[in-house]
Amino acid sequence: DKLYSLSTTLTHDLDSHFPPMGRMIMPRPSACHASSLQTPGDKEQALQVSESELLSLARSLLQAWADPLVVLSSSANTLPHPAQSKIINKIHELQEHSKNLGDGLNIISGKMDPTAQTISSLPYRGGNDVGQDKLSKLIKFQFLLSCFRRDSHKIDSFLKVLR
Repeated sequence: DKLYSLSTTLTHDLDSHFPPMGRMIMPRPSACHASSLQTPGDKEQALQVSESELLSLARSLLQAWADPLVVLSSSANTLPHPAQSKIINKIHELQEHSKNLGDGLNIISGKMDPTAQTISSLPYRGGNDVGQDKLSKLIKFQFLLSCFRRDSHKIDSFLKVLR
């Protein structure tokens, strides 16, 4: 819940300074690096998936964000945004909560059947920075963040179903 809440707040912070032109050229959510993972689309579908498989999906999504969160963190200090320091702090919080959640899910998966320990590889191939000019930095940063927000919502939903 904390990851999704933080990513939503961060998205709203960025929206306050996001140029309208950027919205038109931002990639579609289907271009997110974790979009290839087949996940339940709603609660009813999630209830049809085994607990071990649902935990595996949550862990796979969380693991897929290890590298992109580093990119967001390292790029935040050059982001042309008036709330830059606030954004940097929230990205660090996202990283910390992501690591803590990952550690907890690893412990839980170790107590379940082997399916829960499976992690699908979803490599991030977006590079180590978010661009050179002001507009491309804002667009790529906002896009990555919107993808994270979407995936953190899925993780939150899967864990609520498991609970």
